Amino acid sequence: MQPIHWDAMTPEDAIFELIRAAADGMPVLSAETIEPAPQPPYATLAVRWIDAGPAEEGQVDADGNQAMRDHRDATVELKSFGVAAFSVLDKLGLTLQHPDFEERAEALGLAVFDTGRLQNVPPEEGATFDFRRGALELGIRYSQTYTAFVGTIQTVTGVASTTGGITSAIDTSFTVKTPTAP
Repeated sequence: MQPIHWDAMTPEDAIFELIRAAADGMPVLSAETIEPAPQPPYATLAVRWIDAGPAEEGQVDADGNQAMRDHRDATVELKSFGVAAFSVLDKLGLTLQHPDFEERAEALGLAVFDTGRLQNVPPEEGATFDFRRGALELGIRYSQTYTAFVGTIQTVTGVASTTGGITSAIDTSFTVKTPTAP
């Protein structure tokens, strides 16, 4: 499978696509945009933390563009609502570890590196509805690239000098030009 480039999809979109596929038909919605909440069963997803690794500089290409790339570890929080809230997330965590979903994650430019603790969340005090809830944190890694024009060096000119020794000093001028493509 060929990796998907971020031009077409953001990392958060790729995470949603992977989780929705693993949820086996259960709706997965953004935790930030649920109003009004649908009837259970459903799950919410939120990217809570992103830790960036050290950036790596790429080579400057022939057009003078240079890429910077880093790997990012996202903490993804899933909450499920409904009668089987706990077991749904338990199954989803296992599903993400199946080779088919590892390949799907790789094709999306992702890697699930941690399936955290699964929690059975008690109902909120004073809540109008008494839905069962579950919570699961996932660690999902992706890479990000930023490319910018930095230019290229067309010509280097300098002088090489020697001093000391038994022969007389030498001063030699030089010029080096970058070859242009035909």
